[in-house]
Amino acid sequence: MKNRMTNQRIKILDYLRTTKKHPSAEMVFSEVKKQLPAITLATVYRNLNLLAEKGDILRLEVNGEYRFDADTKLHQHCVCKKCGKVIDLFENRIKIPLNKIKIKDFEPESASVKIFGICKKCKGGKNVKAA
Repeated sequence: MKNRMTNQRIKILDYLRTTKKHPSAEMVFSEVKKQLPAITLATVYRNLNLLAEKGDILRLEVNGEYRFDADTKLHQHCVCKKCGKVIDLFENRIKIPLNKIKIKDFEPESASVKIFGICKKCKGGKNVKAA
């Protein structure tokens, strides 16, 4: 059965739930391999994609690569244009009310907000202006 929670899938999900880094598949592989030395990168990719398709995790495209987030609550992401760091933002004023969007011949199911800028580290340690 394809959707059962295998040991590999559990370890991948456990790792994602313990990090705020929004890791790539390679980063997940590197961490999970410490606990499961026999796991392959292909297995990690397959499981990450399955978890994302099921809605158990978020898959974000950042600078041409996928990054993963176990926090599926409604929130936005801030992406540094220099280093690619992704920071969670829980800003209630930024919402996309999909039930109010009317598009001919299309039913929206989800939307995401990415805010691009420069992180504090790339800015040289100076405080980054907030709106």
